[in-house]
Amino acid sequence: MTSEAILTVEAYFEALGARDMERILSRFAPDATWTIPGDPALTPWAGHRTGPKDIEQSLTAFFAAVEPLVFELQTMVEADGRVLVPGRYASRFRPSGQVLESEMILRFTVVDGLITDYRVFEDSLGITRTCLGEPLTTAPA
Repeated sequence: MTSEAILTVEAYFEALGARDMERILSRFAPDATWTIPGDPALTPWAGHRTGPKDIEQSLTAFFAAVEPLVFELQTMVEADGRVLVPGRYASRFRPSGQVLESEMILRFTVVDGLITDYRVFEDSLGITRTCLGEPLTTAPA
């Protein structure tokens, strides 16, 4: 049997895939925290946010800057309301037009059917460089 926490996270991903902001935000508690590593001055969707209004601002910036090409999730693992979701993605970043392929782990905390904490573990430096149009690797000197 699938846990309530996993069902909540699955509903979030369904809404995210449709870019349905109302359905996405309905999955979050009023005081939910949202943390994506990075400098919001360079990648506006990054940083620490609290509450649906701040989460909406982050997602709006993300939707404007990122074109998803591949988004694959692996088996979700849940323990005591915490759901870990490993996966991989490829995205084209605007305005650079560059594509980044990377792995990630997403961590959700779910209480009473609502997400109370969301954290992303990914290559934030790679994302920033790709977004800005900088090379991802440099040749050794």
